[in-house]
Parts: sequence; structure tokens; C-alpha cells
Amino acid sequence: MYCFVFSYQDMFHNVAPVRGGMGMYLLQKMGWKQGEGCYTCVINRDYGCLGKNNEGSVFPLSLDVKTDRRGLVALGETQKKKASVPTPIIRDLSGKHPVSALMEICNKRKWSPPEFNIVHDSGPDHKKHFVFKVKVNNEEYQPSIASPNKKHAKAQAATVALQKMGLIPMDYVIPV
Repeated sequence: MYCFVFSYQDMFHNVAPVRGGMGMYLLQKMGWKQGEGCYTCVINRDYGCLGKNNEGSVFPLSLDVKTDRRGLVALGETQKKKASVPTPIIRDLSGKHPVSALMEICNKRKWSPPEFNIVHDSGPDHKKHFVFKVKVNNEEYQPSIASPNKKHAKAQAATVALQKMGLIPMDYVIPV
């Protein structure tokens, strides 16, 4: 269940005066007495009647009540659009990780899932490089460049497969 609260611009102009409670207690603590104060001081242009030394402002605080359903954004804080960098157009696969996109393609075409196999790993233990190949519908696809980790190597193999199938452009770069 949702509860929406709406405000109207004139809802604070027709408010009944304070008759008791914490608000009355705080006003009396600041030096306000019944029958004197705001209205009398405004008419007589005597603007200092609240506080211990009768120097406080009698005007109520002005409220800016938000009456629309837009978000709370100050003027000048709107986000400026960044210069758009041309991104390659990917048919129906935009924003997806290449491995998951390849899995979806195999599932849609009722092929067996892609098989990723490590072809080559080289380098010292702290800085290995990997090359994976992927077998899709009895065809193997393998990138020509080694990757610094297994996850990236699998993504690179899936990207090569998608490129050879013509589903993504040949100049597509794997997002890091």
C-alpha cells in the first residue's frame, strides 16, 4: 500500500493559530505572550518583539513548498550530457557480456551450450596469459591475442565467435 502526500501552495496561509503543545511552549520560552507579538508589531512597524531582549524577528519563515512531482534538483545542478562517443551498434546484444550473449544465441537457436577450453597459458605464476577457444555448433573460434586473466580470455573467445557469426561488428572492444 502506498501513501502519497500532496501539498497545495495556499495550505500554509490558512493555518489555525497555535493553541498549545510544544509550539506554544517554545514561543513562550522565547518571550512571547498571549495578545502581543506578531500582528501588533507588524502594524506598528516594531519588528523586535521575540527573544529575551525583544530583538527577534516576528516574520514567519518563508517556506518553499514543493508542489510538483519532479525530483529535488537545485538550479544549475542538472547533469550535462557528456559528448557522446560513437559506440558500435550491436544487434539485440547491446550491454551484454559476450559470454552470456553467446549462451543466449545458442539457447535461442537450440544449439548445445558453448564449450570453452583453455588452449594456452604462459608466463610466470604472478603474470600468466591465457588463450581460450570456444566450440559453438561444432565450429571452433579462437582469438589471436592472449589475455591477462581467464575471465577476459573467455570473453575474448566469445567475442571472436560473435564477430565471426556476424552478430557484432569486427571492431568491437570488450568492456573491461
